[in-house]
Amino acid sequence: MRKVLIGCGVLVAVFLILLIIVWPNYVGVYNTLNTKYQSVNGAKSAYSASLNTVTQKIKGVWAIADQYLSHESKTFEAVARARSGFDDAAKAFDQADKGGQGTADLTRKGTEVVNAALAFRVQIEAYPQLRAAETTQENIRNMEVSVNEIKTSLDDWVTTIKDYNTYRQSFWPNIFGGFMHKFPAKIAYYEGPVKELNVEQLNPQKQGK
Repeated sequence: MRKVLIGCGVLVAVFLILLIIVWPNYVGVYNTLNTKYQSVNGAKSAYSASLNTVTQKIKGVWAIADQYLSHESKTFEAVARARSGFDDAAKAFDQADKGGQGTADLTRKGTEVVNAALAFRVQIEAYPQLRAAETTQENIRNMEVSVNEIKTSLDDWVTTIKDYNTYRQSFWPNIFGGFMHKFPAKIAYYEGPVKELNVEQLNPQKQGK
């Protein structure tokens, strides 16, 4: 009887020792796996959010570029028309002068020249500097920033997956992980876009096509 009690005592002691050794490791593995698993999910969410927000940014860049270039194109046309009006008025005055027109006709033609010159001056002063090339370069830089933002969030996501998988396959997590069904043995690496991002399709000019 005494031997049985001693044997039971030894078993209990061994169990308590194992419990003292194993339980903290088990809890530590669980907490670390939980942290890394949440990091993976958070990085995936950040990547998805980045795609959505950057998509809106790129649409805005396209819209601003189209509006500015359209405005500048109209400006060129307005300046060209004003210059053409001045040239036509000056030519008409010159022809009238050479044709021996009377004072009244010359005065009228001269007034037309002055008005055309003023119209041309108004156009030039209203748009002293046209910046199509500069604006286009700025839009390209904004587009690059947006694309890099997506790439960075994707890299962060892949890094968290690698960190999780490396830890999950290490000794104690590999043993204890089999009892923790919440955490997969391995998270598949990124193999394709969560959402396709076709920059060209974001061009407002092509939205209606």
